[in-house]
Amino acid sequence: MKFFIPCIGLIATTFIPLSATAQDDPYASCVTITDDTERLACFDATYARQRVVVAEREAREEEQREEVFGFRGEDRAIEQQESEATLTATVSEVLQGQRRSQVLLLDNGQLWREISGSTLRNRVRDGWVATVTQHWSGAYEMRFEGRSGYLRVARLR
Repeated sequence: MKFFIPCIGLIATTFIPLSATAQDDPYASCVTITDDTERLACFDATYARQRVVVAEREAREEEQREEVFGFRGEDRAIEQQESEATLTATVSEVLQGQRRSQVLLLDNGQLWREISGSTLRNRVRDGWVATVTQHWSGAYEMRFEGRSGYLRVARLR
């Protein structure tokens, strides 16, 4: 009897993850259909639903990534998920910061401040398309279409 109860417990714990996996699998109900045309229709309908679900999840992830891009603490978590994170936006306004540094307001509402280490010789103008990438050192660089050099930037908001 002492041997029987642990065996039952072991067998029960073996089947619990299988049933949870079967519930998570959207195609599980289609597998049990015996008629070929009905099974194919079930797989087609499930595939169409899953494409929408995947697209919605990707849109949410992209929105979250853009929301926290530039804040170093939040970026570290996303960094582990994505290897190459970039942000492209248009400069809507250029402001003057302390010590003549440029503060850039992008069309997505983000505010970036120029920090030391920039190689861009020109002043940034409204309407320029900027691409912000993370340098291997952890700093952020803003490059502009049709221009050479970059601004080393830090996100303010």
